[in-house]
Amino acid sequence: MAEKGSGNDWVDITEQFRTAAQALPLGGLFHEECFGLGEAMNAVEMMDPKMDAHCEANRIGRKILSFEQARKAHLKVDSFSPSEQLGIIDELLACFATWLSGHNLAQTVFTCWYVHDLNEVKDPIIKAACVGILKCCYYIREVLVAASVRDDEDQQTSLYAGFDLLRELPDKRAAATLKDVEMDVNRQIRHIVNDKGQGSPFSGAHSCSGATAENLDQVRSILTRIRFIKHLFVFCIQAENEKDETRLEAKKSLKAAIDLLPELRKSLGSGIMRCEGSPKNALMLGFEPLLNERLLPPSPRQPAIMKREEALDFFGTLFPRLLSTVEIMSLPGLTACMSFFWQFSWQRPLPGVISRSYLLHLFFTVDMKKAVHRLRESCRLFCSAPSLNPKVSMSSRPEVQHLLGEFFGSVGQVIDEVLHVLCMQRSWHRQKLSSILGKLATLQDQAEQLDLTFSRFLVTSDPEYIHNDYFSAYILWLVLPLQIHYVMLPFELELYSVDEYHYAYWYAEYLFNWMASCYKLAGDLQKRSDMAGMKGSKKVKTSKKVDREKENQIAIMQGKLHLARGLLRVIEAQHCLGKMSKPSHPFGSEKTRFAHRFQVLNSSDRPQPLVYEQYMEQSKLHSAKEEEASGLMGQALEEFSVACKALSKAQDDVEVASLLKVAQTNTVVCRLLSSGHKKESKEAPHFDFSTHRHFPVIRPR
Repeated sequence: MAEKGSGNDWVDITEQFRTAAQALPLGGLFHEECFGLGEAMNAVEMMDPKMDAHCEANRIGRKILSFEQARKAHLKVDSFSPSEQLGIIDELLACFATWLSGHNLAQTVFTCWYVHDLNEVKDPIIKAACVGILKCCYYIREVLVAASVRDDEDQQTSLYAGFDLLRELPDKRAAATLKDVEMDVNRQIRHIVNDKGQGSPFSGAHSCSGATAENLDQVRSILTRIRFIKHLFVFCIQAENEKDETRLEAKKSLKAAIDLLPELRKSLGSGIMRCEGSPKNALMLGFEPLLNERLLPPSPRQPAIMKREEALDFFGTLFPRLLSTVEIMSLPGLTACMSFFWQFSWQRPLPGVISRSYLLHLFFTVDMKKAVHRLRESCRLFCSAPSLNPKVSMSSRPEVQHLLGEFFGSVGQVIDEVLHVLCMQRSWHRQKLSSILGKLATLQDQAEQLDLTFSRFLVTSDPEYIHNDYFSAYILWLVLPLQIHYVMLPFELELYSVDEYHYAYWYAEYLFNWMASCYKLAGDLQKRSDMAGMKGSKKVKTSKKVDREKENQIAIMQGKLHLARGLLRVIEAQHCLGKMSKPSHPFGSEKTRFAHRFQVLNSSDRPQPLVYEQYMEQSKLHSAKEEEASGLMGQALEEFSVACKALSKAQDDVEVASLLKVAQTNTVVCRLLSSGHKKESKEAPHFDFSTHRHFPVIRPR
């Protein structure tokens, strides 16, 4: 058949196609070079309800109307009752929460007819709520795209043709819209209260239709929701501001929104509710679940819009996390900021993509001068390098400043990548860290050369100072936590098999020892620099706060070191008793697996990477004898006891508390096992990682 006026000739081949198909046997397929197995697997069978989502509209028994069509069909856009206003706002908040949880805008917020054309919405309260939600969506989406730490399953940020997040609407005008509605509804409440329901209804421009003393509680609930949306919108604006003072004000706005959540929860049942049923048939005034179905790719998942109680629970979990991200703005230096990033990524439950994106966004929008100053200050506080001391004459030389600028510029780029990785899903960390550790290995060589160069400068200008190992120790301080994270993360991700625990903790013990030594070296370098700068002074002035932080980190590393040793002795004892054994792998060997697990760590010469031959020489696992089991359990008991003492000296936080609990529990378990408890059992103990992700509690079986 020909399409007139189109310039294209269309030919109907239906009959020829059916005739050709009759020659195929049942279940047979026609093979064409341009249509192979890959295309067949990715093909969508048109009009199949299980594959072609676009035919859903033909199966639900109702016509899907656009906003214009619904408007012509007498969609209500004005004179809403307070109950209807409450219900629509609550449903819009539920759609907003569903989008934040990872679904796309087309199937959540934009299933509301009213957000498609706000000019047609005559009710000021509904219009103000839509404006506030759309502006929040715009700013949150901007942060998600800029941070770039999301996966497709984390968050959908796609915008489709015709979707307007009010980018062109000035923030002041949007804020004024919400403020005006808030003031008018507040005046209406005062009018009803003062007249005690006896006077005529309030006739303000933004009043609720038919509001009286009987529905005063509903009007107050509307006011609470408008204020909630306003505070959330103000937070989004202030978090985008480059001024630190304004961003700290964002904390107050978000705190105000959190404080309103209990009030929202009390009045959830006051508004109209959507019809219960499947996501496709959960209808309500102003909403059409399948409104944008034809804009989506074939076979999309159909999200179930959160129930209103679930939406408030979601806000109650997300907003405190967002509130904690603002703390990054008030931290004094880079060391504290990096510690915050590590602790934030360690939280349970794991932070979502929204809070991770905001943390990265709030940290990385500082100006470059402040970023360079943070790097220099972190190095000065860590080891007191003479080249960073303004009292040392060498530090003012132009060539020294040029070399320092190049060095810290390279360090800053790597630290940016590290912080970016820490804000990604933890399953990506090992893959991303492999390239970062390679760059840090290059920086280690650069740091050694810089130390040698500055040492030559100091011989002539400031002979009382020595510049050996300062920048090398600083880079080592950056390398070791990443290497430890790389080795320990598979315990959390369940990548290690039980028979790999022994060499994993053996390698971790080595790194923990290096980390503790690195902090001790930094303390010695700091004292050496302070001693050189005494020049006749009787006392050496050092920062007690910095010293306490180093002592705290040393205590934590020593605690982890002895925990790893204790677990090694327990595993060795179980091998002596025959409860654990090395499995035979027909298609591989332990040496191959060892090399594969720790290959990334070979990029650095400091610490010296370990090889399988060293493991075989130092390990007691391959020469285990049954009579040695009792002695090994005694050694494990001693190691766990030492770990308890070391961790008790560290500052109390969530991780230290969980480590201490593991050490104390394992001390008791080892004492029981040493006394012959469960000796007749042939089963290996269970390693329970529920208390701490990397160090298990031993559960005898």
